[in-house]
Amino acid sequence: MADGAGKLPGTGAAVSPPVDYAQIRRFEAPFANRRYLRHVILGLCCLLFWRTYGSALLPLWFAVFMLAQFAYALVLRGLPESGPPLLMRRVLIMQTLNSLLFCLPGLSLWIAGDMQAWLYSLLFLTAGGLNALAMRAHLRAALRIDLAVITGAVLVRVGWLLWQAPYAPDSWMLAVAMLALYGVFMKAAFDLRGMHAQLQAHIAERDARERQRALSQFTGGVAHDFNNLLTVVLGNMELARLSVAPDERDALMTEAERAARRGAELTTQLLALSRNARLSPVAQLPASLLETVAGRARRELLGPWHRVTLRVAPGLRPVYADPEKLHSALLELIGNARDAMPSGGEIVLTAKPCPHGDGSALRFGIADEGSGIPEHLRDKVFEPYFTTKPRGQGSGLGLPMVRGFVEQSNGKMTVEPREGGGMQIWLDLPMAQASAAPGSGASGSGEARP
Repeated sequence: MADGAGKLPGTGAAVSPPVDYAQIRRFEAPFANRRYLRHVILGLCCLLFWRTYGSALLPLWFAVFMLAQFAYALVLRGLPESGPPLLMRRVLIMQTLNSLLFCLPGLSLWIAGDMQAWLYSLLFLTAGGLNALAMRAHLRAALRIDLAVITGAVLVRVGWLLWQAPYAPDSWMLAVAMLALYGVFMKAAFDLRGMHAQLQAHIAERDARERQRALSQFTGGVAHDFNNLLTVVLGNMELARLSVAPDERDALMTEAERAARRGAELTTQLLALSRNARLSPVAQLPASLLETVAGRARRELLGPWHRVTLRVAPGLRPVYADPEKLHSALLELIGNARDAMPSGGEIVLTAKPCPHGDGSALRFGIADEGSGIPEHLRDKVFEPYFTTKPRGQGSGLGLPMVRGFVEQSNGKMTVEPREGGGMQIWLDLPMAQASAAPGSGASGSGEARP
């Protein structure tokens, strides 16, 4: 390893990578993803034990255990999306407390010495083991804590059994059986942890290959496009220098200027991809916006076999976005919808309130009746220079440019299949303030702000 790798410059101190606490919260949250059903079933079992044996031990324990679960949920909720590994101590401390609490009733039932109580105790032990296998394989430290607690619980049961009847054959048979099952469980736990680690390594390797492929595709496309444009510019300038006819020289310089302007347009697209384009957002009424876009699409993009339908919800507030770039984005999507229906069809433009969030966004939709995008390609359509069109008919910058503009405008873009065939694209963009008049907004802003 090279000196200084993973260290702060000039300090020699190692820098630990941040921990993804959002993922830990997804796995560990005690009441998420219907995990509350486990607590309901556990509570019903405790009540059944109380009604059957007249002992309030398990219901009281269940109340304490639920308080610990709520405290664990509060600790997880207070964690950031990602942060220093030091915060992981809170998670491990709360998990250790909950694991010990879960083992206590099983041990107390085992010490009671009744055969039915032993059965309940073994059920508690089995539930703890299954929970460790199902919930902890993703986190090595958490799995070690659960396995350590389970190991202690098994050894206490075996020790108590042999202490009570050290010379009884049944005690030794039961102790050997428990230890054998414990060995099988530990092997399964470590095998599962190893499989999980291999899966994560394969996922990381696949993601790295995908990033490298996308980067190679992007840099190759940019280099190819600029090389073509520079060839046109330099070639025409060289020919103009050799030409003696003024008209021919002017024509060659005009062609070189067109190529240079295409280079400027390509630069603008690349800025949109990088979310660094200069935006001038203003308030615009969705109905008039879509009418303007639809009219321009009918004149410039669509033939007589394509029809555009507008569906605008009444009473919408103005959208707050750069008008020129929003027009370009919608026209780009309409052009894609046209190409998906070479034999003609209907293109539906929609404007309605966004069904998600706090009601501060508008949803624009573009739907077609084409063949759609295969499911295995939907994650790739936003990659620069990736296109499903025949060679020479698509640059591969349209959808990435649109998404870059939408995200820079504090919006979101989604692509999904349409019922009955075709594709549905949604653009969720911020609404203007209630007091903003249509056409008002900042100028030269690099980021849209509602």
